[in-house]
Amino acid sequence: NCPLQSPPEISAMKREYEEDELTPGKKLKLADGEQVSLTVPNLQLNTGAQMPQVMFGTYKTKGESCFSAVLSALRSGYRGMDTASVYANEKEVGAAIRESGIPRQQLFIQTKLWRSFVGNGKNGKPRCDAE
Repeated sequence: NCPLQSPPEISAMKREYEEDELTPGKKLKLADGEQVSLTVPNLQLNTGAQMPQVMFGTYKTKGESCFSAVLSALRSGYRGMDTASVYANEKEVGAAIRESGIPRQQLFIQTKLWRSFVGNGKNGKPRCDAE
């Protein structure tokens, strides 16, 4: 396991949000009067896990803008996050997830590792823990 740690600078990124901010399942009224839902459909995997068909991608987002974007996406109804160790933003993604207050069981987090991160490091620990 490689748990996400919240770096000290993340606390400075936290912001207050308005009460009327978008929430999951909320219907939006369009200019023509039509209402649309913010629901993202899921696919059931053979393990029984639910995977959203649409996920929020974090490629090329860094620092405060990553934290804010992920938090806004979660508060807007996204329940799937796509990240990777090579994006160097997993700490910000994790901090935004914690800040959202959404139970981990309701989220689907997809991440990717380079082949060089697989296996044990020179110290015998899994490479993701060895660095």
